[in-house]
Amino acid sequence: MKGINIAIYFDPDLIHISVHQQDDSYLSHHFSYDDSVIEEIYQWLEQFTPNRTHICLIEHDTADILADELVDNGYHVHQVTQHDLLNWFASEPPAEPDGSPVRALLRYLENENPSEYQSRTPQIEALMDMLDELDDLEGVDEVEDEDNLPDDVLRLMKQKKITANQAAERLLPDVNERIREHLISYPELMTPELLEDFFPELLEALETPKH
Repeated sequence: MKGINIAIYFDPDLIHISVHQQDDSYLSHHFSYDDSVIEEIYQWLEQFTPNRTHICLIEHDTADILADELVDNGYHVHQVTQHDLLNWFASEPPAEPDGSPVRALLRYLENENPSEYQSRTPQIEALMDMLDELDDLEGVDEVEDEDNLPDDVLRLMKQKKITANQAAERLLPDVNERIREHLISYPELMTPELLEDFFPELLEALETPKH
């Protein structure tokens, strides 16, 4: 894999980075977990040219956030599960010990050429737009100036000669259904709060004892 190859490994205590540079030398770095660690890692990675840099990460909640940021800014990002890495390591043991999990991950990147990660940002933005639309419909009774009502509400009010609340009630099922469909299509966006709000029947089924 031409260019600069980087592996980022999240262990319980530290985030380890190993860089295979174009002159065939290796550079190592690590970060401690804190509230700004994603920003710190990204700023450190900015020294490497995005379109010539391939970055491999173990799937991890924090890694997903970083992966989105990197892809959105032009880096080639590859993700692998811990399970896949262990299976590969068992089937492709190194001639010499890698020395650390992050170096094993770097070898995986260079030997296996895993597929590129697709940023979740477009799907997240679409979800946020629909949630904003939902909030606007649920808050129509608090809007004092009719001109500030959502366009769909105003259009339906005029077409059907109904109140803002009545128009919002007619529009809400469609927005809820679009959000549900989006979450089904992109389950990685699901949070406990979204699950509770949009799939209460699943939670009820899980909580109901089977006889």
